[in-house]
Amino acid sequence: MNTEELQDVISVMLNDYLNDSPKDVNSILAKRAILAFQEYVHYPPTWTDEEILADMTAHRSCICDLALYEAIQQGAEFQSMHIESGLYRMWQSKGSVYTTHGVVPYATT
Repeated sequence: MNTEELQDVISVMLNDYLNDSPKDVNSILAKRAILAFQEYVHYPPTWTDEEILADMTAHRSCICDLALYEAIQQGAEFQSMHIESGLYRMWQSKGSVYTTHGVVPYATT
């Protein structure tokens, strides 16, 4: 599996979850989630592309949740609170997605 195939898998997972979301939007969300995951994990420079891809594939549920996090917040980016007609919303931090899946970044010096 390569990065594009992983992106397609995440996009399909989003399509299954978000029935009315356009496929091209889901593909963009999947790509953003993969990039966010790579930036958060901060893979050591000694890792090969194959090792990085294997790790991302093992954590595809986390990456899918990151994409879903972005999808749910469309139109409400960086919103910390919203009250409308008695409905109260406040977003968890994106970091909670990583915590839920037990993903931690690599330390750097």
